[in-house]
Amino acid sequence: MEGDARRERTLETCPEAMRVACEALAASPLAILVLDDELRVTECNEAAHRLLSSTAEDLTGQVLTDVLPLRDPEAETADAREVRTSGVASLNRLVRTRRTLRQSPRTLSLSFFPAPPGQESAGLVCTIADITPDDTDQAGADPLRRLAAIQGEVGETLDHDTTCTELAEALVPGAADTVVIALAEHLTQGEPPPLAPHHPEPLCPIACGGVPEDSRIWPADQRLFAPLLAARTPRATDTETDPGWLDAEPALKRLLRAAGAHALLAAPITRQGTVLGLLLLYRGETTAPFSAEDIALVEKVCAHTARCLDHARRFHREHTIALAIQHSLLPRQPPTGAALDIADLRLPGEESGGGWFDVMPLSGARTGLAVGQVTGFGVRTATTMGELRTAGRSLATLDLQPGELLARLSRTTATLARDRSAAQRKSGPLRAGCTYAEWDPLSCEVTVARAGGPEIVLVRPDRTIDTIATPEGPHLGGPAEPIPSVTAAVPPESLLILYTPGLTDDPGTVPGLLREALDRLPDTSDGVDPRALCDELSALLTSHPRAIEAQVLVCRVMAFPRERVATLSLPDGPQAAEAARACCERYLSEWGLDDDVRFNGQLIVSEFAGNAVRHGSPPARLRLIFDQALTIEVSDAGGNAPLLRHAQEGDEGGRGLFIVSQLADRWGTRYDSGGGKTIWAEVDTPGERDEGEGSSGGSSPR
Repeated sequence: MEGDARRERTLETCPEAMRVACEALAASPLAILVLDDELRVTECNEAAHRLLSSTAEDLTGQVLTDVLPLRDPEAETADAREVRTSGVASLNRLVRTRRTLRQSPRTLSLSFFPAPPGQESAGLVCTIADITPDDTDQAGADPLRRLAAIQGEVGETLDHDTTCTELAEALVPGAADTVVIALAEHLTQGEPPPLAPHHPEPLCPIACGGVPEDSRIWPADQRLFAPLLAARTPRATDTETDPGWLDAEPALKRLLRAAGAHALLAAPITRQGTVLGLLLLYRGETTAPFSAEDIALVEKVCAHTARCLDHARRFHREHTIALAIQHSLLPRQPPTGAALDIADLRLPGEESGGGWFDVMPLSGARTGLAVGQVTGFGVRTATTMGELRTAGRSLATLDLQPGELLARLSRTTATLARDRSAAQRKSGPLRAGCTYAEWDPLSCEVTVARAGGPEIVLVRPDRTIDTIATPEGPHLGGPAEPIPSVTAAVPPESLLILYTPGLTDDPGTVPGLLREALDRLPDTSDGVDPRALCDELSALLTSHPRAIEAQVLVCRVMAFPRERVATLSLPDGPQAAEAARACCERYLSEWGLDDDVRFNGQLIVSEFAGNAVRHGSPPARLRLIFDQALTIEVSDAGGNAPLLRHAQEGDEGGRGLFIVSQLADRWGTRYDSGGGKTIWAEVDTPGERDEGEGSSGGSSPR
């Protein structure tokens, strides 16, 4: 420590030592840039001038990613800001640059150091070392190396536009002065090629490189290249050495004159006999005509590009099909009720098809909320997602606790994984995650369980943001371990926000994104509108390209109206049924329900109350709930489940639950943690039935 202090005092107090240090940095073979908080260059040494082929005046004030043509500027910008925030240096990151008019692609070793304490004007110090292999510089002298270098620059992504842009950058200026790449119409639309085209398919220019000013490099009439595309072979021409093609096609001569070129090499991009596009190379400033070696090289480059474009077409077609399947399997319009207002946000990414969300009306005015993600993308992932969502909905009808529901869904996932074919298993293990919650508007509590899914975010009415702390269980399909559930009280008018893991891949954290989105919304007495919040989140997230999709479910929870709930403690003995019928008649009349609903309700409560007295354990309680349907519940302390029987003609009893099943639209039994049970039935009201008949599939099942 004393040595460090002594060294620091020496640099601060000894001008000679500071002068030597500055001269050493200026003469360093490493390119050194001093950056401010906005990553703009404030100082640089001579090595930086040589590496970037710029003067100090050109560099000063420029953003780092503008003076350094990086392949992935967003990633390096994020790394630099992380160093600035954390104060921890980032050392020797290997990065690649794009091909430019001045330079071929380079491999660099990039390091960022936080500015020394007390240097308010500087944010970071950046060092750059060029570690490009020497043989890359000689690629232009050897055709094989040239071909390898070009192929290494093209086709790193599954995107048509990017592939064409990479090809243009790879060919200019080494192979040509100007390049234009056009693709067939079916390829730009992600469709398969036409089976039997009667005329040449239109071509659409996608990327250009080295285009001179005031020049026209694409013909107005594409029929000029029809014979070339039909022959599937490249062809070169020159105004001086080989004017034969030009003499036969005056339009071609006009095209070269308009492009300011003397030589043209046109090469079709074909795959398995199908024309995918056309590559045009012009030479104007380069005096040499295209040689036979150039034609052979371009032919191989076109074959490589065709493979990349075909892979991209297949990927995007499967991606489109997967998105269509996923969209058809997700709820079209999440159901809402008197105590729930829901909006959803779906953000597709390059890897889409495996995310899902679900909103499941449960008995007792409760609602099940689920958000999950299956790893991978494509049609197989989308269909697996649909199977898991269907299994989750089926399990929700059993009124299981959230932890128990996820545990059973995990066993279903393991079964699906075992049933996959050998080819499917080679693509990777089946891995999925899910967060499931049950909202009870009568107690204003939410019960949450997680199986590899993120925690639920809670936004209180005062707009403070928190998470519902929930232990994370194993992923779906993982070890057969208990998945714990957590119950938390939630203030009415709060927001519960569930999302898939893909949202956490965004550069900002989820609470940070929510904070920014909430700040954009006006503060009103009506609370936060879930749809407005989804719109703001979408605007924030679409500005960041994402590789993984995200599903977001925003739920504004409210307390259930007390005037639409009635409870009654049932007496022991035969009088229980009479008391239940009287209570039912009174409240159903107050709620304005019609005679049929009131009649059916009284029959149901009579059967439930009688069963609770005869076969259950006291105390027994009746509860009536009028939401989107009429719910009738009778609870007792017994654990014996009622059994639906089909009585024979001579039997004197056993028809009660059968009658209930005919009168009610849904009925079932759920158990509480104390060992008691609740038998419930739901009867749709006329308004609910009318709404369901006109629905397209997104209304509540109640």
